[in-house]
Amino acid sequence: MRYLPPESDSGNIEYKLTLSDKNENQERIEELASQMRYRLFEGNGEAIYYIGVTDDGIQLGLESTKLKMSLQVLKKVADLAGARTRILREAQGEEGTIAEIFVVRKKNPNEIPNDIRIASTGNVDAGKSTLIGVLLRGELDDGRGAARSNVVRYLHELESGRTSSVSVTVIGFDVRGEIVTHDKVHPVTDLEILERSIKTITFFDLAGHERYLKTTVFGLTGLQPNFGMLVVAANQGVLPMTKEHLGLLIALRIPFFVVLTKVDMTPTGVTKKTIESVKKILKIPGVSKIPMMIDGLDDVVLASRNIYTGNVVPIFSVSNNKGIGLEHLKNFLRLLPIKEINPSRKDDPFKAYIDDIFSVSGVGTVVTALVYSGTIAQNDFVQIGPFDEGSFKKVRVKSIHYKRVPTSKAKTGKNYTFALARFKKSDVRKGMILLGMDHKPGSVLRFEADVYVLYHSTTIKKGYSPVVHIQSIRQSARIIDIDRKYLRTGDKAKITFEFMYRPEYIQEGSRVVFREGRTRGIGIITKLLD
Repeated sequence: MRYLPPESDSGNIEYKLTLSDKNENQERIEELASQMRYRLFEGNGEAIYYIGVTDDGIQLGLESTKLKMSLQVLKKVADLAGARTRILREAQGEEGTIAEIFVVRKKNPNEIPNDIRIASTGNVDAGKSTLIGVLLRGELDDGRGAARSNVVRYLHELESGRTSSVSVTVIGFDVRGEIVTHDKVHPVTDLEILERSIKTITFFDLAGHERYLKTTVFGLTGLQPNFGMLVVAANQGVLPMTKEHLGLLIALRIPFFVVLTKVDMTPTGVTKKTIESVKKILKIPGVSKIPMMIDGLDDVVLASRNIYTGNVVPIFSVSNNKGIGLEHLKNFLRLLPIKEINPSRKDDPFKAYIDDIFSVSGVGTVVTALVYSGTIAQNDFVQIGPFDEGSFKKVRVKSIHYKRVPTSKAKTGKNYTFALARFKKSDVRKGMILLGMDHKPGSVLRFEADVYVLYHSTTIKKGYSPVVHIQSIRQSARIIDIDRKYLRTGDKAKITFEFMYRPEYIQEGSRVVFREGRTRGIGIITKLLD
């Protein structure tokens, strides 16, 4: 490939044809450092530099001496900008070698690292928990479930080998690109993970059994992952629940990648058949994705650049027992771009959707919540609700933790735990919301939504009562009006829903998923009704 897209004034990608010690005096180094800081800001602390490429994207390349000198100058620039460089790959241009460099900003010890949330989906026994356990500790599985014991939440999950809840696992990458939890001599604490990491990956390990589908839907809607990881066992192939989870990722517009596990114990012919099945289902109308098999570092870099488009689906082949393909997956996670948080939300009133509740001895009621907008500090007062009659109550946030580490403030776009002063656990439920005191709370029983029926065996009409998922809300709702007489698979309509048990805090523009048995539908809330 001889040409890249022309360099943009915005974004985190910079082209440099050459950097020379003779031409780059201290004043010029400082100018380049300012430019690098801007690129790092645009990429939330990460940037990509191409050496040997013109501003028009022409890949000329440099001879070895000039390339080495340019890389040395770039290192000086990075040192001044408070960053670190690492060569990703080298390629041949028209006149010499091109280098692609990954630049990452160093962070202060007390600074919270950037976080990427990944939902792990796939059929039961596909190896989801085992894969996350191997990534977490850096130790291969023994074939009897040793790795998954690092991530399961309950004893019955360990004994049965099946995940029935949402388990949360955090791995961190340091400034050198190493996973900090792989230290076998001195296991790191939660605080050390945050202090040593410049980027964390939070895995939400979701249930694969059909019995726990409601938990999986809740994880995909309420936890708002940045990416999905669809795990497929090479010896099982594409099963009904694989298609179910794929459909949810597509419907919710979550960019995802596929990991093919157990390739060491599966005959080559069976593995090829599974790969072809995955590619076929990704290409069908309605899915229309571009499958991309990952065979080397060049593929990893290209896949990480394009996954946010939603069109490209990388496919990795790995073995948790033999270690096949795991390095490619680690490099991919290391290079995943950090999605920019909508800046406008940071200045909005504080708003956080509760997705789990605990009672901690000596602390009291603790809730976990994704901060959708605004900020809140320790000892601030917030409003919690709605309760059964639609009201909200005032409560003090006596402590805040981020990934089990105390912090004084909660910011937009991250999951925190909040300890609520003098509040009973029995008074809180999933789906409630925490609101800043400057926000006027409200709740509704009825709302309109434009919906699309993904699947229904017969027809849907007035009176039908599916379970609806909105953010972390999960409640049965009755259809009280439809703009057409009947709905079948593939139909679109405007539907009026009415919550059956209590009002909820919802907003126009939020995505809604409804289900009942094998029925699946998705839509957008268009109007709130009294």
